[in-house]
Amino acid sequence: KMLTHIGTETIETDRLILRRFKYTDDDAMLKYWVADEKIQSLYSEPVYTTKAEVKELLDKYISSYEKNDYYRWAIIDKEVNECHMGAVNN
Repeated sequence: KMLTHIGTETIETDRLILRRFKYTDDDAMLKYWVADEKIQSLYSEPVYTTKAEVKELLDKYISSYEKNDYYRWAIIDKEVNECHMGAVNN
């Protein structure tokens, strides 16, 4: 049976919202993980330290949402309404 891709759809739990990244996530991304060398090394990802670098990263994420086989979620903590991490399924 063939897998049918649906792309990055929103998923919601009592505590979290998993959704597509938005450009307004840039500050939280810098604050919580993309500028942290230790976290980024765990995922073999480069460190991003400027808003311009994060915007380029978000350009890549957001333009890839056009593909139905692309899955990358921003993890939003409902209590603070900020993006605390990202999740990907390759």
